[in-house]
Amino acid sequence: MKTYQDVYPTAMAKRFSIVNGAHTLAVGAAASVLLAGFLSSGGCATNDQLSELEKEYQQALKDKEDRAPAECHPGVKEPCYEGPDGTAGRGICREGARSCDERGRWLECEDQTTPAASELCNKTDDDCNGTVDDGFQREGTKCWAGEGECRSEGTYRCAADGSASECNAPVIAASAEICDGKDNDCDGQTDEDDTKGTGTECATGQKGACAAGVTKCIAGAVQCMPSHTRTVEVCENSIDDNCDGKTDEKGCVDPEDLQG
Repeated sequence: MKTYQDVYPTAMAKRFSIVNGAHTLAVGAAASVLLAGFLSSGGCATNDQLSELEKEYQQALKDKEDRAPAECHPGVKEPCYEGPDGTAGRGICREGARSCDERGRWLECEDQTTPAASELCNKTDDDCNGTVDDGFQREGTKCWAGEGECRSEGTYRCAADGSASECNAPVIAASAEICDGKDNDCDGQTDEDDTKGTGTECATGQKGACAAGVTKCIAGAVQCMPSHTRTVEVCENSIDDNCDGKTDEKGCVDPEDLQG
């Protein structure tokens, strides 16, 4: 059984702490009577007394709520919207309606649609900012995929889950690089040095040091190119440096002069 010391703080708090505006609401004389009863009974409170005090407290709360000014006329309905300003009527966003209950209080706004948490790629303005699928490529815009001979054209489409815009350009498989002026293996390079038919020794048909050559891919065709780079004629080296069919001819350059 609770004692007077247990009940007194709670009873007094309930009696004097309910505030409505600038007015303090006293629960009523019952609290005082109950407290007096506790004292006369040796400071003990019965369950019946505690229950009576709780009823008094709950009634005081209800009375306080009932005295609050009415917000509306019972039965009235009006449009409502709880989304950001300027979004109602855009995209998916729509106003709802709220009703006034019998106590003159507005009920919750029903049937409204506010902006989605994020925009999806779905041909809809989900975030109600006036732009459809912003942040994504517009559906139907041209796009390309791959490089070289693998490059293909398509258009953007929304992914099935709306999370991205995807290019539907077909995938073209790469092939071995050949010397044809094209990027056959789709690596961004054309006619690399390792194409078929290149890198073998050959005769250029030129004179002197330019006679020996190696096959290279030049302008889309395999050609025999001199291994020697044509230079001025250098004296006393027994090489036809300028590939004119003569060796160390008059007018050749002294090797020491080249070193300077």
